[in-house]
Amino acid sequence: MSSLKKDFFENIINVYPTLSPKKKRVADFILRDYKKIFLMTAKEIAEACEVSEPTIIRFTVDLGFTGYSDFMQQVKALLHMELTSQERLIKASKQTHEKSTLQLYCQNAVHNLENVMNSFSETDFKQIAKELHKADQVFVVGYRASGTLAYYLGYLLKKVRPNVFTDINLSWDIMDSITHSGKGSLLFAMAYPRYPIRTLETLKHARRYGLKIIALTDNHKSPVVSLSDQHIILDVEGVSFVDPFSHILPFLGALVHEVTFLNNQKSMERIVEFDKSVASSNEFFAEDNPDERLKYKNDGSYLHSLWPESQ
Repeated sequence: MSSLKKDFFENIINVYPTLSPKKKRVADFILRDYKKIFLMTAKEIAEACEVSEPTIIRFTVDLGFTGYSDFMQQVKALLHMELTSQERLIKASKQTHEKSTLQLYCQNAVHNLENVMNSFSETDFKQIAKELHKADQVFVVGYRASGTLAYYLGYLLKKVRPNVFTDINLSWDIMDSITHSGKGSLLFAMAYPRYPIRTLETLKHARRYGLKIIALTDNHKSPVVSLSDQHIILDVEGVSFVDPFSHILPFLGALVHEVTFLNNQKSMERIVEFDKSVASSNEFFAEDNPDERLKYKNDGSYLHSLWPESQ
């Protein structure tokens, strides 16, 4: 049993003798099938237990939480690690919606994006960009669904700085590279539920060899948080078993832009070299003259931080 799950049950069991009969019904309901409360509101749990909604709120306070919302954050962290894709789909299918599937997903994406804008500070954002900029080497890793995010960040970073290595295929080469990389290197790891074991192994390996570790994950109870020097929390509120990453891609794009801003000249030189390379190999479709496309102003004067300068 995981420590999070063990703590969750022990908390309820420890306070159980002190609970009123109505609160004990709530405790029994949760202990019988704690997964059932996933996607349930306080009102729905109250109806299932035949108690009032305030009883649910008081029950969570008895457990040491500030209220139902705080209680559900722990439940959510636990279920993120345990719910299978099948269970997520079943629970999503039981919900009745007036909106179409496309509307639900788009609305969910907007909600997640708003959370990013309201929860991440300028100071933390710039600090992470500086770490990515100054590292001797940057290793970007992400497996399973998080591999999409890792590929995106790694591909963009390679355009603006040297010595970027991306691993999304569970290869052992990344372990060997980390071993010989030196302490000036940085590992940027993405890990979302259900947190691949291989990601945790890679972080532990990087720690043994003194790399700085930045982890991108969904909550503070994620297993990668304790293994990282810095962590980025971008939650993924979803409507089904599909991981909703649409709000994370703009964050990663903005992060690369901020890295670029730290040295406009060098970044622009690398971008120009990249474009020369793909132009010479005719990698991308174009109707205009490739020589005209490469006539850049190499001063990078139009690259700006996404954060406004302090007044």
